[in-house]
Amino acid sequence: MAEVARLSRELDEARARLAQIEKHGIAKVTAQRLAALEEGQQVARGQAVDAALAKSKAEAELRSLRKAITEAPGPLGWLLRRAARRLTPGA
Repeated sequence: MAEVARLSRELDEARARLAQIEKHGIAKVTAQRLAALEEGQQVARGQAVDAALAKSKAEAELRSLRKAITEAPGPLGWLLRRAARRLTPGA
């Protein structure tokens, strides 16, 4: 039943696309599709930039935390460094 509904929906979409082509011509429909694709591409680029910024910020915070652990004084510093070594693989 779900398959029939999906196929019916796809058929309706294809009919709507054909009607749009008949009404406006293939050039306009193609231009609209290209505009939609370009918009999606811009969104993806923006998300990639956001991810790169978040990664950079996280790496800076990790470096800061590691520096603080290595510079921590006294017995607490020793305990922190020992715990950090246990968490770091291969150390």
